[in-house]
Amino acid sequence: MRRLIVIGSLFILVMMSILSGCTPDSFSSSPRSSSPVASTVNNSSETYPEVEPTESILYHDLKMLTSSMGIGTTCSTETGFYELDLSGALPTLFYIDYATHQKLPLCSRPECQHNDETCNAVIPNAIGVVNFQQHLLVFCSAIEGHPSILQIGYDGNDRVTLVELNSADRYDRAFAGDQNVLFTIVEAYSSELNVQTPQLIQIDLAQGSIQKLTQLDSSKSWFLVGTADNTLILKSIEVTQNKNPGSHEAYLSQKHELFFYDLQLQEMTPQRSWMQEEVVDASYGDYLFFYTPSKGTFEVNRFDGAGLTTVLQSQPIPIPDSSSLYFLGLYDDRLVVQVGEKIESESSGSAANVKWRQFAVDISDGSVIELHLSYTYAGVTDFVVPVAESDGVLLVKCGVQEKMMTAEGPDGTIQQYPTVVPVYATISSTNYFSNNAQYTKIQ
Repeated sequence: MRRLIVIGSLFILVMMSILSGCTPDSFSSSPRSSSPVASTVNNSSETYPEVEPTESILYHDLKMLTSSMGIGTTCSTETGFYELDLSGALPTLFYIDYATHQKLPLCSRPECQHNDETCNAVIPNAIGVVNFQQHLLVFCSAIEGHPSILQIGYDGNDRVTLVELNSADRYDRAFAGDQNVLFTIVEAYSSELNVQTPQLIQIDLAQGSIQKLTQLDSSKSWFLVGTADNTLILKSIEVTQNKNPGSHEAYLSQKHELFFYDLQLQEMTPQRSWMQEEVVDASYGDYLFFYTPSKGTFEVNRFDGAGLTTVLQSQPIPIPDSSSLYFLGLYDDRLVVQVGEKIESESSGSAANVKWRQFAVDISDGSVIELHLSYTYAGVTDFVVPVAESDGVLLVKCGVQEKMMTAEGPDGTIQQYPTVVPVYATISSTNYFSNNAQYTKIQ
């Protein structure tokens, strides 16, 4: 199987891409029109004001809104799945209804062609979407003017600009949120120093305001990876060997460190550190996973108010000493991963090919099963992978198909070109983890 080989954490991809998936919001419901939370627009300055010590705010439903890799182009509710399609001339938001198994543009006008800005599903400059407080939040880039966060009803109506950001800042990192407040790490630009520095900020959507919680060490790469009670969980990565930047040795020398930021005390404390050469890590929801290549086991840890608690050690996967690992996500209390197995080939001499295998690790008992569901397109075989879950049912990518797209060419003429888009289906969690291909295709 052809597969991107990922060794260690995926922080390089985080810095280069904003197209990862996002976690479902368990408090969401079916599509419907919603009233906006706020319509205030804030023009951010280069330096965000610091949060003033005030009466403590307790966040009772603080949660990650995206994966730790950053803003994504998909998100889900209990009854459907939203996908921001960036392959055409204009970003277009689609909705997959789990009940009807249909995928349609998020537009209710029967006469609409869904090909210009008059369509509710078309969102100019959109780069990502999350589900938050019974609405969709859409993140838009700064092609003209400021980057912005829009609020949209589940049916595509009631579009409101909630906040605008400094056009020089990067805000493609992970987001957490509660009530009307978002939390993220932003690369804030200083014109005086001509550099971008990492800051942990909060965005008040009701007030349209942005405040800095704390300045972060600019010699490290920073990531928002989880939440616990009134706490944000951050991770830093520091290269400790700079003799050969970009080398495999420098990569293995990366030091990872976990921090808890207390929103009440406005204090950050270190929790745990590890070296890249020792373990591979990933976080989903309340869990942090450590994979030890030398053992082939996963350590399951849970974030809580007391810190990081180790829940269990998994059984070993049947591939010894593999450091090629790709985390896919946590679905129905099972961590889905793809692991590369080195296969000696006579035709390649001493070089080893990599055969990819897919496994599920049950976080309730540590058991491991191999997953075999796959599809073939253009002679290439790939795994069927989950992208969302709802009440015992998984939405999976079970294939790809060619589609003709329309876009404006360099000379201004409208042109058509082929592209490949995912094929989705629903399947019960029981069938998926039993390797039983009982799909219902999305039309």
